[in-house]
Amino acid sequence: MKNFAGIYFNLCTFGVSATLFIAITTAIGSAADAPKLAHLRLAYSAITVNQAIPWISHDAGLFKKNGLDVEVVHASSLTALHALLAGEVAIAQSVTDGCVTSNLSGADTVFMGAILDKPLYSFIVNPKIKSPQDLKGKRVGVTRIGSTPDALARATLKMWGLDPDRDVTIVQLNEMGLLVQGLVNGVIDAAPISIPSNIRAKNLGFVELFDLTKINKAYITGSVVTRKRFIDGQHDVAKRFMKAFLEGMKTYLEDAEFSMNVIQKWTRAKNRDEVKEAYELQARHMLRVPRTPVDGVKTILEGMDRIPAARTADPRRFIDSSIIDELEKEGFLKTLYKN
Repeated sequence: MKNFAGIYFNLCTFGVSATLFIAITTAIGSAADAPKLAHLRLAYSAITVNQAIPWISHDAGLFKKNGLDVEVVHASSLTALHALLAGEVAIAQSVTDGCVTSNLSGADTVFMGAILDKPLYSFIVNPKIKSPQDLKGKRVGVTRIGSTPDALARATLKMWGLDPDRDVTIVQLNEMGLLVQGLVNGVIDAAPISIPSNIRAKNLGFVELFDLTKINKAYITGSVVTRKRFIDGQHDVAKRFMKAFLEGMKTYLEDAEFSMNVIQKWTRAKNRDEVKEAYELQARHMLRVPRTPVDGVKTILEGMDRIPAARTADPRRFIDSSIIDELEKEGFLKTLYKN
């Protein structure tokens, strides 16, 4: 009986060990067979809703689904642009004017895409300001000189017949949320503010002097900026990124609850109603296919008329839609949007 029990124990032990060995070797084999995710860094330049697509693609696992390990980092537009030029990030989100100025200076920066062809901004002012002419001698806030808010501030002031360099004082406050705080604290008197911060400002009693969605020009916002060397040298990675980005756009349009949760998380917005209003406004205006509008680049170049090269530059040189064109030719867009 003893011998039988010993033999039985040894057989059982062997069985367990063999099973464990098979399980371990299978797991090791599976890990070895699993494709390694390509690492990519993306910098987003503002805590606004037009930056939401990479956040959604990240949180929904769409980057990983397409074989990418994407590190999403926040940096000011100037820092994000410098990081792109230094090769520290492969993609910079919404360094719109910086893409053009860098290209004019000889860099290979290009627009890979853009989700909007109009600015979802409001020109917000202190309630004491009743008309554009009341802005003379006042302080207009922007995030950074050379940023989209700066360009919009200058374009709007010129539209009203005001000289941005003489009639007002431009004040840099670095972040979109700080523009609202600047109004509250009396540091500035006016500012072009994007969603959802403009909604917050209006709820605090500040006034929308002009709805910048009604500006009579195409304007690129939510842009995806990269370098030609990334598109050409890492074509497969660039393509997988754009697939995940497009899937993120689809998720934004078709899953409102998830998208609002992501926006609220990344913007740290406390008011759900403001997030919902901002989400819905962008959903109404968002391009289904994020091809960069040529007219939008023309608008940027017109605002840079102080730079001689901008006056004669072909706007198409700043755009590379080759990845989107390739995906469309392969039928990916039809698969994505069945209707």
